[in-house]
Amino acid sequence: MVRLYESRRRAGAGHLGPGFPVGRAEVSALLERRLHESGSAFGLRPFQILTRSPRPE
Repeated sequence: MVRLYESRRRAGAGHLGPGFPVGRAEVSALLERRLHESGSAFGLRPFQILTRSPRPE
């Protein structure tokens, strides 16, 4: 599980690249309730907290 936080008051984009092949990544709410699945790329709004759970292939 990876928790990301944007603290600089600006939106941005990123790519999560762990050391193992990722089949999918689950996006969760702050209390770890699953919201949806996505790829390895993501975007962050100002002051957003994003919780992702990469799953191996």
